[in-house]
Amino acid sequence: MEKEIKIKTISAVEGLETSEGVMKPLIFGERVGIIHLEIPAGLEVSPHAHSMEGVIYCLSGELEVISSDETVTINRGTAMLVPPNVAVGIKNRGHTPVTVILISSPPPVKSADELKNLLLKGGAKQGK
Repeated sequence: MEKEIKIKTISAVEGLETSEGVMKPLIFGERVGIIHLEIPAGLEVSPHAHSMEGVIYCLSGELEVISSDETVTINRGTAMLVPPNVAVGIKNRGHTPVTVILISSPPPVKSADELKNLLLKGGAKQGK
């Protein structure tokens, strides 16, 4: 187990263009993973599930989150807990990007490099 503090600045992390927007992998520990996600205006992602528990924390904009037959809107300063294996989709109906922090426990991968490699295999593009 690592015994050092990790610090990352969003602006210093390379972004990866994915089907969900531009992901910036911030921090991955043994029990938690944190990713910054910028969701472009008009983007819609179909409901899908992850095996880990997650939190979506909205930093800016307004985001629709769809789960089963329920749709809720979260905006700046709102956090949402998504239990493991619960399918959720997202829609940015606005005219500007929405930014969120995704927190996963346990983390989906062990490092930012592992996430980048996984996303690049799926067709993500490095850049922003």
